[in-house]
Amino acid sequence: MTKRALTLIVAIGTAVPSMGARSAAEPTTTKHLTVVTSAPADAVAPGARVSLVVEITPKPNMHVYAPGQKDFIPVSLRLAATDGLRAEAAQFPVAEKLDLKDLGETHLVYSKPFRIVQDVTIAKSRTPLNHSGTRGASLAVKGTLKYQACDNTICYAPVNVPVTWTIALQDVAGAGKKR
Repeated sequence: MTKRALTLIVAIGTAVPSMGARSAAEPTTTKHLTVVTSAPADAVAPGARVSLVVEITPKPNMHVYAPGQKDFIPVSLRLAATDGLRAEAAQFPVAEKLDLKDLGETHLVYSKPFRIVQDVTIAKSRTPLNHSGTRGASLAVKGTLKYQACDNTICYAPVNVPVTWTIALQDVAGAGKKR
């Protein structure tokens, strides 16, 4: 292998953060952006903590407001209550600063593709998962992505996008039984 080929492999390997195998949903496209959700592809055991991901790609000349931006509706992710699941606070990337010189304002926005990571923990007890305690079972997690988008001339009405993840569960039918 040449030094140049090895450098290319190392560069590609470090350019994309490792998230392990992931199962991605079909993209949802709105007037302002594209949304793709993904969850771990491997089955998870009770008590496991996993990351649910939302990949957001604003359309050209669009931006959405970041958490912490005042006077506008920032992008947010809210999970529906789900038995057998505990959610942590969603993790957002560092925002870009958009300087609006004509208005003398600086806003916190996302105008490039970004990722929201939502960590959740599957219940240790199999009781909430009894309905799913069979081989090949899964846990559906639903939520809502809310945002307000603007382009170079106008801000649009807030939008709610339903999002869903499917977490494959390990066989827990025998969990808790004494041997």
